[in-house]
Amino acid sequence: MIDLHTTATANGYKASIMLEEVGLSYRVLDYDLVKGEHMKPEYLALNPVGRVPTIVDHDVPDGPVTVYGTPAILLYLAEKTGQLLPSRPAARAKAYEWLGIVSSDIAPAYSGQFVFNVIAPAKDPWAIGFYDKLCLRLLAPMESRLAASRHLAGDDYSIADVIAYPVAAVSMKRFPGDLAGHPNIARWAAEVGARPAVQRGMKVPR
Repeated sequence: MIDLHTTATANGYKASIMLEEVGLSYRVLDYDLVKGEHMKPEYLALNPVGRVPTIVDHDVPDGPVTVYGTPAILLYLAEKTGQLLPSRPAARAKAYEWLGIVSSDIAPAYSGQFVFNVIAPAKDPWAIGFYDKLCLRLLAPMESRLAASRHLAGDDYSIADVIAYPVAAVSMKRFPGDLAGHPNIARWAAEVGARPAVQRGMKVPR
């Protein structure tokens, strides 16, 4: 059994989609971030960074394994199950590449865009403009990649698509509001979003 410590955010959905895709049994522990439940000592004992999601895998011979961070969680589960990680070196390299692009570039850009556009008490025009432009700039390489390839790592669905889809379904849906100007991302998002495991994962926690 795997414990999934999560909440209903784009980051949380990445882990739940992956667990649904690989078919492992898991138990959901939902955290209220507004109440600061992710900063309680019992959670910090698992993850000193104090962010979600985190998984704890009890189904290992040498005791529970704790994994924090969506790239690490996806890689861990892909290697554990032998699923959603391309076998060919070129495609595997692309999966690693897009795992990094989404987690290090696209997702942080959208985090900044959300902070300054939505939750900042004072609206700073420079910061808003900076992050709006950054998000749109980072959509361009993803649009180009999906113009040349069915999925981010190549022909086959992989962990690269798992990590990217919630950003498209949540963050990109919020800004720029629709994907009419990015038809290849829209095509890819519709295909990925139709997968039953993705639909189940996007409802966790219920």
